[in-house]
Amino acid sequence: MASDHGYIRDYWPKLPDNTEYDGKRLLALVRTGNSPFKHWDVNSLIQEVEGITGTQVLDIPFVSKGSNNYGFYLDMSDGQHLVARLARGDFEADVCTLVQPIPAILASRLIYYRSPVQHTGPHFEIPKDIAGRRLMIYERAEGENNVWCKLSSEGKASLLSQAARIRASLFNLPLPADFTETWLLPRIFDFMPKELPLPIAPSREFWVAMFTSRINATIGEGGDMIGWEDDHNTVGPAALKAKQSLLRFIPHMLPADDDEEASLYRLVLDHGDFGIHNMSITVEATGRPSITSLYDWETGNIVPVILSDPEMALLVDLVTDAHGNPSITRVSEDVTPEYCQEYMEYASQYIKALYEYAPYFKRAIQAGKDARHLWFALKGWRGDDPEGFFGELGAWAERRLGEMGLRDQT
Repeated sequence: MASDHGYIRDYWPKLPDNTEYDGKRLLALVRTGNSPFKHWDVNSLIQEVEGITGTQVLDIPFVSKGSNNYGFYLDMSDGQHLVARLARGDFEADVCTLVQPIPAILASRLIYYRSPVQHTGPHFEIPKDIAGRRLMIYERAEGENNVWCKLSSEGKASLLSQAARIRASLFNLPLPADFTETWLLPRIFDFMPKELPLPIAPSREFWVAMFTSRINATIGEGGDMIGWEDDHNTVGPAALKAKQSLLRFIPHMLPADDDEEASLYRLVLDHGDFGIHNMSITVEATGRPSITSLYDWETGNIVPVILSDPEMALLVDLVTDAHGNPSITRVSEDVTPEYCQEYMEYASQYIKALYEYAPYFKRAIQAGKDARHLWFALKGWRGDDPEGFFGELGAWAERRLGEMGLRDQT
């Protein structure tokens, strides 16, 4: 059984003077005995990479950190430029194996992967080696991710069109049954039951059962724990009332799947953090940008097309509204109307191109309006104020039932 959990989360290290490590000069720090990584030996990583590749590590110019991984940029003696990722999950390796044969997706090329090794015997301290950590080694694509502000209007339009093509290619990608069976449930957000209610199927029946299980797993009975244990919240009357409203609404919010050629419930792979910050991009002398790779799949998931997220992250997030029209989110309160208008134009460019490459995306967003509202609300909930949060969701469900003429039906 694949697992997405391996070890206690690591924290970004500090230097001996207690300042935060800037991710640079790691090899020099290691060789002088000043590695900022005190809980494990960077030399273990270097030796393993050199053994795998048959070449020497000449430099580690940069170290990055995601929510579940460290990424070590490696310059090798044979001229290769690699990224070694110490990660917490097998999912990313499986994704890369799946999507690398699809040229349009431009996934970073995975050249080596191994699962963690479990140490036997008593554990008196955290091991200093890296055997207990998943290791992935990627070919580092040419380019960088922080090019947006350097581009002309034409360059930005070109970049958005390229990103839309990649996003559409993911949306259009058929998923193998063994991949969805392995990863659908582990990649769903928190507060899910440990087992699926029905065998996985690209059907309305399955997703009605999924939503129902999700609500029942999140909101138990009165007085039960709700959210995270450390928050010490319990199910109160507002959440309990909302639970009944949501359970009543779920069968009505999911549309019938009446299109035999393009199913609303076909399963698709979402990147989970799609945006310029997870792309390698080159810029030609003419100013034309080219996306060379898409990476960092650690927050990806599997959903039906009606729940697929078109979001593209820039300095703001390019999204759609409930009707499938371009919109923006994650906008600072102090920005000017001109700034908002500029990014609305970028959203229009991106969404227009996305619909050209994946015409069914707009239909799916429109058909799944209510399901998407509930899905993304639940996904974004961090466990705080359950009475207020679910009270609002319950009121929304009752309002929608009333608009459908179903408020008094059970």
